[in-house]
Amino acid sequence: MKAVILAAGQGTRLRPLTNHLPKCLVEVHGKPLLQYQLESLERVGIRDCVIVVGYLGHLVERRFGRRFGSVRITYITNEIFETTNNIYSLWLARREMNDDVLLLECDLLFDEDLLRDLKLSLCPDVAVVDGFNSSMDGTVILAQEGVSTSMVLKSQQSTGFNYQSALKTVNIYALCRDTMGQKFLPALDNYVTQGLTNEFYEAVIAQLIAQGDLQLGVHLTGTRKWTEIDTEDDLRRAERIFPDSLQGRYTGPAGSGTREATERMAATTATGRFRQT
Repeated sequence: MKAVILAAGQGTRLRPLTNHLPKCLVEVHGKPLLQYQLESLERVGIRDCVIVVGYLGHLVERRFGRRFGSVRITYITNEIFETTNNIYSLWLARREMNDDVLLLECDLLFDEDLLRDLKLSLCPDVAVVDGFNSSMDGTVILAQEGVSTSMVLKSQQSTGFNYQSALKTVNIYALCRDTMGQKFLPALDNYVTQGLTNEFYEAVIAQLIAQGDLQLGVHLTGTRKWTEIDTEDDLRRAERIFPDSLQGRYTGPAGSGTREATERMAATTATGRFRQT
């Protein structure tokens, strides 16, 4: 299995923390978000990772290089990240998706056992989901007997949409090699060649489910913890959700809190310790 991490966005809702720092390098308990993900990949035995960067992407490569422990890293750059969405970033990585693929977004913190669950799943194609609650927004899945019947993007959730049986996508997917090559990549390519580069990649998954071309299993998080980080409030919540387990894994210099540590790293970047190449 090969991991693909999407990390090209600008993280505008995290400004000023992201004025001089890509979102995936924003810190929780003194450690970058992306480092948590790479550590998890290494511990569950995934040895190849593709990271699609864009905004300040050179800082990501300088921070982690071409190898993180036993994980080999390949970088792909979305040069037009300002005018495209993650469907285009994922399309740029299409030639690397020649294996079973674990797809992640860089703004997630999660119990690494979720990845172990996916590796052990009997379903070849799986989405990690959670029960929907009023604090959530974004793409949801409707399912029956553990299989998706439809995926509904936020833009398609009209007033009065019934969330009672909706499952919130966690933005962790596992797609097998056959599905990638025969279904997903052709559909992804079709979107981009039509110029639909400002869409979310979930639009492709939604289409395949609607056409009956993808039997996407759903894996409930259950007691596994996760959170998505888009704002400073999300950062504070992440530190509450993962108070000790994350902090205990950190082996570098001690951080002094999320905002302070991130601003310190951003200031270092701005003064030239990291040069754009």
